[in-house]
Amino acid sequence: MKIEKINNNQIKCVLSKNDLTSRQIKVSELAYGTDKAQELFKDMMLQASDQFGFEANDAPLMIEAVPLSSDSIMLIITKVDNPDDIEDKFANLPVPTTRTFKKKTLPEESFVQESALEKERIKDELIDVFYVYIFNSLDEVSHAANKVSDFDFTRSSLFKNVVTNQYYLAIVADNIPRWANRVIRGTLSEYGESAVHRHTALSYFEEHFDTLIKDNAVNIMSQF
Repeated sequence: MKIEKINNNQIKCVLSKNDLTSRQIKVSELAYGTDKAQELFKDMMLQASDQFGFEANDAPLMIEAVPLSSDSIMLIITKVDNPDDIEDKFANLPVPTTRTFKKKTLPEESFVQESALEKERIKDELIDVFYVYIFNSLDEVSHAANKVSDFDFTRSSLFKNVVTNQYYLAIVADNIPRWANRVIRGTLSEYGESAVHRHTALSYFEEHFDTLIKDNAVNIMSQF
């Protein structure tokens, strides 16, 4: 399952044949919202939250399914500000390929809104994360750092790509609450662009970029 952020209101998820067969889900089930499909959507939203800070926040979701091949399918998930626009847009489609999930039509414990017990479990769960955000100016880095400086990070480094004149803020956070991870990603996304990298990217940055601040970059930049 590969998830990409398109913008603040939209993500893209590519599901392979293995993703579906491992969960014993047929493609047709995605359109009818079976229990297995809802579990899959819930996992997608949780992963999108962890990676990009993408949250439904009780907003209706529009899900468009686009077959890529016989072995894979792409889902485009969009948060909708005005649900009536969706009904108008797809009213004339002979075969609906898009489902609109509204609060009034969902069961109490839906895949969009976790149950109260699950929310508590997720809230207290500790995870290890690695953030890389790209900024166009030091001012953007400073504003972002100021907003997240109260969080306890294991390491934070600032690099400059001299080719593109962009700044890379890399943050390592160990044993951080899942709720904090969502807040941090959402905040950083207001000022910079998230880039998915592994921890090994630090070595690449140190070798190919200018190292401006090797450690404690968040606290240092928050002072400017």
